[in-house]
Amino acid sequence: MKRLVCGVMVLVSLLLTGCGFHMRGNVDERLLPSQLKAIHVQGDDRSDIYRMVTARLRHSGVKLVERSDEVPVLDLGNISVSNSAASLDNRSQVVEYVMLFNTNYSITLPHQPLQKFSARFSRVFLNKSAQALASSREQAQLRHEMEIQTADLIMIQLSRVVF
Repeated sequence: MKRLVCGVMVLVSLLLTGCGFHMRGNVDERLLPSQLKAIHVQGDDRSDIYRMVTARLRHSGVKLVERSDEVPVLDLGNISVSNSAASLDNRSQVVEYVMLFNTNYSITLPHQPLQKFSARFSRVFLNKSAQALASSREQAQLRHEMEIQTADLIMIQLSRVVF
């Protein structure tokens, strides 16, 4: 029985691989347009999102170059993170917060108009006033996860840029 299950799993994975199926979020060098083989990235080079995007671009075979008139420019905008109350208890104390993560970015292609994109994510987290350190770590983890999602989304949207 185990052999049959293993055989079916191998067969299904070979069929999916053979038909060109790729998991969403995997952007390799074949999926990025040939016009994006060299790109200039501008933004805060000390930010995590900048580092994540440039690492993903390098991994995809994109050459990061200095700015020129013939090279596409990816402009990573500012990130805004805000917390707002999601629910209150009977003593009007905040029980849950919603963390909103927003960033705008654009790509400028040579001799073409600017294309603007945005990424917005939200996460709900509990207010643990007795465990302030754990709550701040949870917020930092949520922010990091949303930065990873944003970097992945930027790569997916770059693979769909219109030329």
